[in-house]
Amino acid sequence: FDYSQNTLRYPIEKDSIINFEAFIEFQGYSEVIFNNHSLKNNLINNLGEIRTNKQYEIKISTNNTVKVLKLRFTNLPIVQLITASRIYDEPKSLARFVINFPNQNTISSYVGIEQRGGWATLQLPKKSYSFSFLNSTFLDEKTPYSVFDLEQNTDWVLDGMYTDNTRLRNKIASNIWKAIPGEKHYGISPNFVELYLNNEHQGLYCLSENINAELLLLLNEDALLYKAIGWTGPDCFETSSDDLPSIERWDGWVQKYPNPNQRINWKPLADLRNLIVESSDEDFILQIGTFIDIDNFIDYYLFLNLICAKDNLAKNIFLTKQSLIDRFTIIPWDFDNSFGSSGIQPIVNNNLYKRLSELNPNNFNKRLKDRWIFLRIEAFKESNLLSIIKKSSNQIQKSNIIEIENEKWATIINLETEHANLMLWIVDRLNTMDNYYQNL
Repeated sequence: FDYSQNTLRYPIEKDSIINFEAFIEFQGYSEVIFNNHSLKNNLINNLGEIRTNKQYEIKISTNNTVKVLKLRFTNLPIVQLITASRIYDEPKSLARFVINFPNQNTISSYVGIEQRGGWATLQLPKKSYSFSFLNSTFLDEKTPYSVFDLEQNTDWVLDGMYTDNTRLRNKIASNIWKAIPGEKHYGISPNFVELYLNNEHQGLYCLSENINAELLLLLNEDALLYKAIGWTGPDCFETSSDDLPSIERWDGWVQKYPNPNQRINWKPLADLRNLIVESSDEDFILQIGTFIDIDNFIDYYLFLNLICAKDNLAKNIFLTKQSLIDRFTIIPWDFDNSFGSSGIQPIVNNNLYKRLSELNPNNFNKRLKDRWIFLRIEAFKESNLLSIIKKSSNQIQKSNIIEIENEKWATIINLETEHANLMLWIVDRLNTMDNYYQNL
């Protein structure tokens, strides 16, 4: 229920349902009328044929006072955050999290929640959130939980997608990355939801698990997870340093695993940076394959250039390894600035990929070209990529959620135009990439 708009929303599984039945409950001293039919209290009522994207009226009569509510059915799950506190950047606030699915049982739990993002993101009118499920009202009692049949995770994200007029980039990029065949394409699985903060509709969000030790199944005490957090020389592998601190942040990186409160280990990352920046050509050629999983980094490079995710050359990446003797694999994250949001981009590089291309260790360039040709058969096939876009596009165009977005946040987004332009862009980008690799 949105109090200011006097509207109700309810999730259903299909676009239309004939003889839709619902259990109805209301205060006994009122009369509730739906589509000119008086509803029976505490009983299952047949509401006839109902459809998404159609407005219905519910009249509630109480002591000769009539209240009229507007009701729409939606195909999207609905999340409600119930809290008596403001939600800040830090620290977390206590809230009740309730998610109603079209075809699953409702999930309800206490959560600790805060705003997420960098300084610029925090200034946006539509906020994004990070939250952790709790097994009590104490904020330090986090517990793993499963949503959308995903693996259990303690930490979750509600992405507001405010700067993305397509409202698709993060979701489809994640889907494309995970569709690439291979064993180590770790990533998130975003799902569209509608979000209410108490009784105020916030619009469309993407709900996903966070990238953490649980998602990656980091069990070994020597496992590592680093996140790049800034556009600086260290993030782009342009500088190196042996001045290793004993805190969780260093040179534009943050240690996510192991828990920084228990142990700090920057040496593997420092060794990688030193190899990329300081080593001779001979040492780089000889050793780089023992530091990074070349196949994983090739897939990342092709994916990055396919979607023009310029930010993901530096700050929006994770590096992980299952043990100290394992090689680093790379994980993409946060794709707001992709798919032509900054115009058509040339092939992009950072210092690591420049050295890989110039020195060609382990026949890197041929493997890169061969992998592109292989991925174009299925994962990067034009029809497959367009299908991924269309599937997510259809999901949010079945309801009037973008009308709510535009009214709530004073935007003028036309999803049909945005999504059509996105599909034209991906076709053009495939041609650019094909021409590049034909001449490699």
